[in-house]
Amino acid sequence: MGCAAASLLGFLGAMVLLFSGAYSLPWTEPVHLILSRFVGPLAGTFSGVVLLRLAGRLTARVALFTAVAAVPAWALALTAAASWSVGFDEADAGQRLSWFGSSSLLFMILGWVAGTVCLAVPLNSLLAGRRSLPVRITQAVLLAAPAALILGALMMMPPMLGVLGAVVLLISALRQGRPVPPPATAPSPTVVAPSRGVGGAALALLLVGLACAVFAVTGSTWAPGVANSTHAMNLGLAYGAFAAIPLLVLAGGVLAPRRGPTTPWAVLLSCAAMAVEGFAQLLGAGHPSQWPATLVAAALMGFAIALPLERLVSGGRLTRIAVVTLMGLAASTVGIPLVAMSAFLAPVGSAVLLIRAWRSGNARQSGVGNVSA
Repeated sequence: MGCAAASLLGFLGAMVLLFSGAYSLPWTEPVHLILSRFVGPLAGTFSGVVLLRLAGRLTARVALFTAVAAVPAWALALTAAASWSVGFDEADAGQRLSWFGSSSLLFMILGWVAGTVCLAVPLNSLLAGRRSLPVRITQAVLLAAPAALILGALMMMPPMLGVLGAVVLLISALRQGRPVPPPATAPSPTVVAPSRGVGGAALALLLVGLACAVFAVTGSTWAPGVANSTHAMNLGLAYGAFAAIPLLVLAGGVLAPRRGPTTPWAVLLSCAAMAVEGFAQLLGAGHPSQWPATLVAAALMGFAIALPLERLVSGGRLTRIAVVTLMGLAASTVGIPLVAMSAFLAPVGSAVLLIRAWRSGNARQSGVGNVSA
């Protein structure tokens, strides 16, 4: 869990540098590369190796080799990224490429070879017992080579994918560390089926959400008082964000019996996120406060996503608070597209809730008919 948390902090630090105004400073790019290309991936690799070792999938010797071999593999990946960045800056400035800036391909090949060796050994161990040694080695290398190439390519992208991967590792580590409960005899939580009133409200919200989405896309061609398509998009996104608030309250009422006592707080945070995003869109494109307000909305949405995961965390109160805080910050990266596209996602949520209410209503009618018969 500590390795997964360190990986998450590394990728989150890179995300903060990427989205903050500090990225223009000379020291931020090297720090960003170190966090996103070395610290985050290496700590995530350690976490994955430990999880496989605890699950009994790797022997101690293979796990140790994989962890040690990951260090030069990710170091070479970092060097290749730094070489690429230096070469790009030199070419952009019209300068002659230095030996370091022109050696990106060499470092990439060396990193690919090191990553292939790092992955081939545990893959060979996972294939043990089913095939002969030469066949296992051949298959392990054939699987490890493209896997190393794909992992290296993913790490060259923005650190959002790394954040999501670190969250998956953290959740897996939390579930691994939880004690196995005794066989449960208590009844399962009551599931409240959506009523006709919920279905009617979902239908109304579906129509309102579709109207907001249509206005965002086409409002500039027919709505009076709309200056241009950007203005229409901002207004449609704002109205759609505000219209998503009652939908979230409605969905929270349906899910609360299944998701536990944290659901009302998650709904409150998500509603606050929609309110802030609606305000941000009303400010209009180009307003200096629009992007900061969107980031605040994304952070609120991220914590709304992470809060129900608190039940997976074992340990003391401070441990749970720290882990949920990390997961909330990580989920904020997902919250950015969620709040930005909320006007187009809300009709989808309304449709899902409407279909669920319709199906539960048919099931109740079928049950009543069977009882009457």
